[in-house]
Amino acid sequence: MQLSFAANFALFKFLVEIHISNVSMSTVNAILQREDMEVTRTPRGLCEWVRIKTTELSETDEAKRYARSGELLPKKFFEEIRPLCLFAQLRYGLDDGVWCTPKLGNDNYDATIEFSDEYRSSVYVEITYAKDGYDESLRLEILSDKGLVNVLGRITKSGTKASGRRSISVENEAVRHDEVRSNALNIVKERILSKSSKKYGKNHILLVVVDDYIPFRFAEDKKMLEGLSKSVIEGARPDFRGVVLLGESGNYLACVYGEI
Repeated sequence: MQLSFAANFALFKFLVEIHISNVSMSTVNAILQREDMEVTRTPRGLCEWVRIKTTELSETDEAKRYARSGELLPKKFFEEIRPLCLFAQLRYGLDDGVWCTPKLGNDNYDATIEFSDEYRSSVYVEITYAKDGYDESLRLEILSDKGLVNVLGRITKSGTKASGRRSISVENEAVRHDEVRSNALNIVKERILSKSSKKYGKNHILLVVVDDYIPFRFAEDKKMLEGLSKSVIEGARPDFRGVVLLGESGNYLACVYGEI
């Protein structure tokens, strides 16, 4: 049976759209390559590379969707490599005698920091992000779909992805700052306790990334954060040389245990 001209044209258009979509996805997937992500760089070189990749991941709608997708490489980029960059910049500045190497495998650390000074021991950095990952994934889903989302409003969800009938909505509502901070403090406590139950070593440090845009934006918030962290660490006695709080803005760094 022969197709009409209109049907043939519709089929052609459909195949072209699939091809364009596949080309777009192939292009954005090429932004992050594992071999490139694990290259050893100075703090200055690492921060410049992160800046370039962050720009590339925000240039097109396809790139933004990829950045928010939760796939392994963008997740590693935002939750491990970017925090490593911020930490190295705040801790070591423009010291070109420092070398940072992200590790994307299953080791008990996420990066190494080495020094040209032979008297300084290498540092193994374990990174944990103090956030509700599931909550964030739902908000990112709405952000990708609608272009904006309330970062604090209550989430309502029904149905499942498998059924194809999942519905997610976020209320545009104000939330008390002390409630937001309390919830964030509980997450920080959980992250520290979780890492304290594992064996690391004398040259390992724990980098706890916190949201200093909203729950910990004021000096009083940071004072409460540091007090709680020290209290939890005192009871848990984690197997780290040092424990550090890092603000995801890149403007806050506090050592709450040992040395870094």
